[in-house]
Amino acid sequence: MKINIKLMVSLAIVGTVLFSSCKKSVLNTEPFNKIPEETVWNNKANAETFIFSTYGLMNEYGSGSQTDPYTLNTLGFDDIYSGAATVFNERLERNSGGNFNNWSTARRCNQIISKVAASTGISDSDKKTLIAEGKFLRAMSYYGVARRTGRVVWIDQVLTPENDFFLPATASPTASYQLIIKDLEDAVANLPITKIPGRANKYTAAAFLTEVCLSALAYENYPAAANVSPSNPLLDKIIANAQIVISGGYALETNYGAMFNSESPLSSETVFGIYRKATNTSLSSTPMQLMIPNMNNDRVKQNQGSPLFVATNTVFEAWVQHGPTQNMADDYLVIDQANPTKALPWNQTSQYLAAVDETVVIPTTAIRKAAGETSIKRGMIRPGSTESIWTLTNKGRDARWAASIISDSTKFYGETITTSLKGNADRWIKIDGVGYYLSLSNLYWKKGVYENVTPRYINSTPTDYHYVVTRLGRVYLNLAEAYLLKGDLANAITTFNKTRVTHGKLPASLAANSAEAWTDYKRERRIDLVLENDYYWSLLRWGRYGGDANYGKPSGDKIPELEQLPTIMDISKDRKSFSVVQGSFFSSNNIRVFDNSRRYLFPITQTLIDQNPKFGPQNPGW
Repeated sequence: MKINIKLMVSLAIVGTVLFSSCKKSVLNTEPFNKIPEETVWNNKANAETFIFSTYGLMNEYGSGSQTDPYTLNTLGFDDIYSGAATVFNERLERNSGGNFNNWSTARRCNQIISKVAASTGISDSDKKTLIAEGKFLRAMSYYGVARRTGRVVWIDQVLTPENDFFLPATASPTASYQLIIKDLEDAVANLPITKIPGRANKYTAAAFLTEVCLSALAYENYPAAANVSPSNPLLDKIIANAQIVISGGYALETNYGAMFNSESPLSSETVFGIYRKATNTSLSSTPMQLMIPNMNNDRVKQNQGSPLFVATNTVFEAWVQHGPTQNMADDYLVIDQANPTKALPWNQTSQYLAAVDETVVIPTTAIRKAAGETSIKRGMIRPGSTESIWTLTNKGRDARWAASIISDSTKFYGETITTSLKGNADRWIKIDGVGYYLSLSNLYWKKGVYENVTPRYINSTPTDYHYVVTRLGRVYLNLAEAYLLKGDLANAITTFNKTRVTHGKLPASLAANSAEAWTDYKRERRIDLVLENDYYWSLLRWGRYGGDANYGKPSGDKIPELEQLPTIMDISKDRKSFSVVQGSFFSSNNIRVFDNSRRYLFPITQTLIDQNPKFGPQNPGW
């Protein structure tokens, strides 16, 4: 969405301002060579310009790496690692991690609500929808804080120098979510149904409301144990609002990968996206910069690898800093050849069991092992079998595997990418110092990577790009979770099977009880929403529910997925052997700790509490 008018109608109140003794200077609107405030709010078109410029707060919810590096969805190094390691190493301290201060964006939202209401030049019908849009944006500004710190400083007016800036935080996460839910309900009631890319409508608000209500459920009674009752009214809100979105004319994308790249940026599944144009966007300002490796034929030759790239120049010249773990890869199921009604982990299928001998010793000439690494699973194709590691990991696999991940022997951008030993993009190129920007895991992300980037993947190449923020598939999964919490297994399984069958091209789940249904649902959500800024928050939510949502553990207990160690898989050049290993890989990637006494919420920035005790008390454990 292009914004042509530069507005400066007020100075946003930021954290330090709240405690400034020079309050009169806070709202100084000089210089006066900008559009005056009364002009901005005099008509709908000008007001919309201010509203459009407020949508930047939605970047927090965009797709890309975001919070996935906190989990074993992706394995990072350099900046990606540094940004996540303090969380998964449990090294955060109470002045970091919470991002408690959203007051400048809240102020903009309150300006929309109050200034539109007071305008004499905007019609009453337009006021109704623009105020609803302001409330949607205000809810989203606060939701980002609430899911991190639980409590927020709720401001529902445009503060002036005469106001008391020593405002209190909400008393509990429940109090925060009640305010956010009310704003979203107002938005659902009054936003239009018109679908404009990059702008909220009724269905956008309803989609987010389904997810906000799930968070609200999980954090009721916090820090005491959650006690989710099947009759909790929030579950009915989720179901009702999911049905609003489902009735809105959206459709699940049959070509899953297309909605995340240049094929279908305006997919009929997308309920809200963020769109950037090549006129002001280059590769370096998109997630692709940290997904695409830096490799060329000179490095392949040094690695004694093959095949050489068809392109004679360096086509791939970005700075990959993270790639899928083998932990993540193992969740992409494979259809069992002996019983096609079943989809199983690739190393549990009948074809795998018949073809692979896990007892043999694999010679180091076939598969190397780096210092400090431990092989936890290995296997070799039995003599006489026509299978290979490639066929066992690709044939009949969840369609989202090839749409999301570049693995060994993947065709991509006119090249064959090989990540076996002595390949052209394997991790040993990095380990041996032949090249640096190669994935640690022998896997690369394809989801969210445009393939029409021209002339090549280098930081300065202009490119369109979009971020998927919420979509129909996500709403179906939220709805399935609500049904699970209600104990309605039939509807839950039917609902999450929609993405499993349509996106994954897998047979439907055959879950026979609550524990099996939760297992299949959690896997389905992880696979379908990977790199959509979801998995970390979902793990916290499921840990708060407890029971079958977290392996039978009580509410608020440890979350096993956040303490598992990362794994990667090496494949021999002839694709006849494999070894799955654990190791540090980069720095302390193998230190995974979840302190359940505190980590269900991030800390409220302690320096802010020191300045204003009404923001306290500090979150438990911090």
